[in-house]
Amino acid sequence: MRHAIRPKEPPLWSNRLYLRLPRPEIAYVKFILESYDNLAFMSVVDRFEALLCLTFSPNQEQEVRELVARLEREIELRELPVPIKKTQEPISK
Repeated sequence: MRHAIRPKEPPLWSNRLYLRLPRPEIAYVKFILESYDNLAFMSVVDRFEALLCLTFSPNQEQEVRELVARLEREIELRELPVPIKKTQEPISK
């Protein structure tokens, strides 16, 4: 009797990568991501500062980082640390 191979469970959360680049390059990065079969979802966090957020599956982190490394050779691109959400402190009486 053959034992069925249990498929991997899909990840529950997505990973994020924040990038800063020159404003004119935003459309280029979007075009490149689309050409990679939407490897990551790109959202513009701040269009004036040209701050992007790439959201992707943790299973594809290596591919996303390789793509970002290739883009760094073409355009001025800088990875930023993921912002940490501050929790509100309770109001004292």
